[in-house]
Amino acid sequence: MTEPATLSTLDTLEDLMAHQRAVRSFTDRPVDEALIARLIRAATRAPSAKNAQCLRFVVVRNPGLKRQISDLYEQPGTTAAPGGPTPWSDVPVLIFVVAEDPFGNSPTGQSALVASVYPGVQNLLLAAQAAGLGTVLTTSRAKLKERELRDLLNLPENVDIHAVIPVGYPAVQLGRNKRKPVREVAFRERYGEPW
Repeated sequence: MTEPATLSTLDTLEDLMAHQRAVRSFTDRPVDEALIARLIRAATRAPSAKNAQCLRFVVVRNPGLKRQISDLYEQPGTTAAPGGPTPWSDVPVLIFVVAEDPFGNSPTGQSALVASVYPGVQNLLLAAQAAGLGTVLTTSRAKLKERELRDLLNLPENVDIHAVIPVGYPAVQLGRNKRKPVREVAFRERYGEPW
């Protein structure tokens, strides 16, 4: 039986979360295959609606394929998020988070799908941070040239792209993230009631 979590465990987790940042610049140091497997294993530990476990991961390390993927996003006319695009052709690893949709297109089904995808994404991001890796969660860029991207990754029609996570060792060490204090985002009993 596992020992219950302690306050020191929570402190460690909070510190990890406080240092999780969007990393867009990576060194060329390779990321070990066993470490990537551990990140994916951490992602699969997340809950999913009805325990559907619908997450799948396409790990891209091949330089030629990364270049083709990068070309889809760095063509004239595509827009990038503030801070500029991540040079995907140079990132050691691209992890595409995809999912089969067992829930259907109803509003409830779509909520269940999202609730089944992003906890796993967050687990992967935190595991990468714990391993000294940098990541950046990318969602909208995967939609810009989705048909071409689906073909490159050989995705079946029943599998959709939900996120692309560039992974590598950060070129620059970033400090703590800046977040609003609890008193500005939480309420007691009813919305608007001070914390």
